[in-house]
Amino acid sequence: MSVKSPHSRWAWAALVLVAIVAVAAVVLPVPFVTKSPGPVFDVLGEIDGQPVLEIEGAKSFSTTGMLDLTTVAESGGAGGNLNAISAIFGVFSGSTSVVPLDQQYPDGPPSEQDRERQELVFAASQSEALAAAANYTDRPVQTEAVVFDVVPDGPSQGKLERGDVIESINGETISQASAVGEAISELPVGSDVEFAVERDDAAEEVQVTTAAGPEGNSVVGIFVDNRYSSDFEATIGLQDIGGPSAGMIFSMAMVDKLTKEDLLMGNHVAGTGTITAAGDVGPIGGIDKKMIAAQSAGAELFLGPAANCEDIMGNEPEGLQVVPVRTLDDSVAAVQDWLANRDLPGCPLENRTSESS
Repeated sequence: MSVKSPHSRWAWAALVLVAIVAVAAVVLPVPFVTKSPGPVFDVLGEIDGQPVLEIEGAKSFSTTGMLDLTTVAESGGAGGNLNAISAIFGVFSGSTSVVPLDQQYPDGPPSEQDRERQELVFAASQSEALAAAANYTDRPVQTEAVVFDVVPDGPSQGKLERGDVIESINGETISQASAVGEAISELPVGSDVEFAVERDDAAEEVQVTTAAGPEGNSVVGIFVDNRYSSDFEATIGLQDIGGPSAGMIFSMAMVDKLTKEDLLMGNHVAGTGTITAAGDVGPIGGIDKKMIAAQSAGAELFLGPAANCEDIMGNEPEGLQVVPVRTLDDSVAAVQDWLANRDLPGCPLENRTSESS
């Protein structure tokens, strides 16, 4: 019979401890979120044999080249549990940021309702992009007010629903989201309000009693947004993407398909930015990661919001020309100038003027 020495027992104990720590590092989550360059999607291309962007109701022209929507990939928080090893690798990666979970999500990790809301924002950005593209190509634009969300336990819960199109309030026709707040806030608190809405292609009459808002005015506990339409429809076949940051790229893709001129001429362009119906490009988050994603995918030109210039400067990947834009007009002109080898603006974009379409 052999007897292990105390040194042997300590060695085995140390090995077991190391093994436990290693397993814990892989299995146990840590309270951090990593952000890194995410996948890109060619809005003018196909996914699984189906076009990402389809135009119906108007003549659509063929396009060449690639127009990439860029994203940021997240692990931890909304993206699932993050282990210690992944967090450590993120700290030493030049393209990944590691952020404390409570700093990224002060109110707690996103819930299923939050994710659904981000999908609604994504859908709203497509509507804004359609309006921007229609305005750019001199097409008609119609507007309707749509219930974007209903406040839990508010006056409208169980009465109004997400997606309801508000056609009138107390008999007054409504065609803009801003008109809803104006019509409600001027009423005394406790007023009964008659809504005529379209829900699932059927007409509905709904009565809601107003409550007092934070400033003492009447509210009904809903968020309303504009939804736009034109003489064409645009369907975007992308799943599991949320937020408004693809709006500018969507509008450019629609313009390219709706106009006879080939905008990209076979070249590879990427970008990011919100868009309004008037064609104004707004700031987004994670642009440093999105530029890296674009460069890795092979893009040569990147269009980003001028309002993000502070985040762009010093973070431009080698070999990627980054151009700040303020409007859809700017974005289209930047591609045309780039193809013609004309001078392009850079950040900061202080003295450049632009017009909204």
